[in-house]
Amino acid sequence: VEPIPEATGSAISVPHRSIARSGAMARRSSSALLASALCLALLLWATAPSFVAPPPTEAPRGGAVETRLEPAAQAAVLGALLAATPEAAHAANQGYAVLQLGWAVFIIGLGPAVLFWIYFNKPEIL
Repeated sequence: VEPIPEATGSAISVPHRSIARSGAMARRSSSALLASALCLALLLWATAPSFVAPPPTEAPRGGAVETRLEPAAQAAVLGALLAATPEAAHAANQGYAVLQLGWAVFIIGLGPAVLFWIYFNKPEIL
């Protein structure tokens, strides 16, 4: 044990460096334990049963069955499809959201900028 002098004049006992390098201390194995746990999880994930397609269903005996909708039903389906899609007039308004995000970034960034200006130019008001 070598004494190391402090600024106050007293000495602190610190173990010699050769003891710290020897096998007297326990080896840190948290990273090895973490790596082995990750390898085990990867192995379990890779060997897990994955999606298997179901067996093909048999076709109807009469061949392919053709389904036809009535004109009123066709119009209803077409109307629902067109109502679900966005209109061209609404697509142009997405720029407003970008404008709002830009102002939000500007206003949120303005707070730290003002604080830095005050800190470096008028620190007495802080």
